[in-house]
Amino acid sequence: MADVVQGARLNVEAVDFDDPAQEEAFEEAWIAIGMEKVREDFRRLREMGIVDEEGRQLKTDLPPDMLDDSADFGG
Repeated sequence: MADVVQGARLNVEAVDFDDPAQEEAFEEAWIAIGMEKVREDFRRLREMGIVDEEGRQLKTDLPPDMLDDSADFGG
């Protein structure tokens, strides 16, 4: 199982979910990847001055393009 979770990309199709050890290893790797993404996103938000060190929102104003009623955001 080590090669399944150690690779650059997780492959759910390679996991034998009947094997509790493989399932647990896959879930741990999946959670670790998600946590790293959250940490990176949080770091970027702090650098942009949007949140403080505790995660509290600092900016609540909208950028000018979001105030435009005619703006098309693709939705």
